[in-house]
Amino acid sequence: MKAASTQGRILSYSIRILLLVAFGTTGYMVIEKWTFLDAVWMTVNMLATVGYGELKLDDNGRIFTIFFILAGVGVFLSIVGNMVQLLLEANPTAIFGRRYMKRQINGLSGHKIVCGYGRTGQEVANHFQASNVPFLVIEQDPIRAKRAEQDGMLIIQGDATADETLREAKIEAASGIVCTLPDDTANTFIALAASELNTHIHIVSRSGNPGSEAKMLRAGAQKVISPYVICGRRMATAVTHPLVLEFLDVAMHTPGYDLRLEQVTLSRSSALVGMTLKDANVKQISGAMILAVGKHGKLINNPPPDHIFVESDELIALGTEEQLRKLSELAGALISEEIK
Repeated sequence: MKAASTQGRILSYSIRILLLVAFGTTGYMVIEKWTFLDAVWMTVNMLATVGYGELKLDDNGRIFTIFFILAGVGVFLSIVGNMVQLLLEANPTAIFGRRYMKRQINGLSGHKIVCGYGRTGQEVANHFQASNVPFLVIEQDPIRAKRAEQDGMLIIQGDATADETLREAKIEAASGIVCTLPDDTANTFIALAASELNTHIHIVSRSGNPGSEAKMLRAGAQKVISPYVICGRRMATAVTHPLVLEFLDVAMHTPGYDLRLEQVTLSRSSALVGMTLKDANVKQISGAMILAVGKHGKLINNPPPDHIFVESDELIALGTEEQLRKLSELAGALISEEIK
């Protein structure tokens, strides 16, 4: 979709340039009675501001040229500038090549790493991209790597199980890694290598075989997800509780929807630290509703009024974009990229 949109805009800009050239050419042919080639030559000279080999003009031709320079040249340069910006946004390597992408990767910090650009990896990458989350993709297959590059992703073509590739992806500075390869053994190796290279990184791994979950957890993964288990649960929920599933899908996966679910971490400087849920008046102050609290890896659903907030508590909240922003400020946390 993004590639098609980019191509459409480039085509639109190209047509505008052709129309501009056609206007200047027609003007010189009518006013100066020049041949088509002479008129095109003069038009291109004016638009490119080269001034090379200008033809002799009469007074009417000079007046038309003044108008064309003041109006046409500015429009031409604006169109060219928009085209360059569009190419940079759509595919940085189209202009600066691998060196530009490498500089972009070297500047990453607190980013996510997506291992694999198959169907699962593409969904993860598209979600990160839509949410303005900094990330890069590691893909060994050259065809998929090229596709990721065309989709505007920062891409490293290499073996994600190799320490050298993970270091190239700045694993030490990354905040999370998602292992989406179809091979459970490869995902386990990635989890093991990532946990050794960065002891603080959050690792989420895909598992095709339920028996692999325990091994991945021992290797360092904090969360192991089986697409088949998740799919089965969602299908069952779609039959038994269709409205609940629809609400969660809209709240979690619909950009711009009024209500959102968000995770906010309490910082040491937060005014909420040391207060009970009842005394904090979170709902009254921010408008957001606290649905659960994560504490030391344990999730407390529907926390009681006497629950005492402590540093590093993870608040799972429901609210509008503005309400969640107020909650983030109240928690003394950085506002999530997803609600910016």
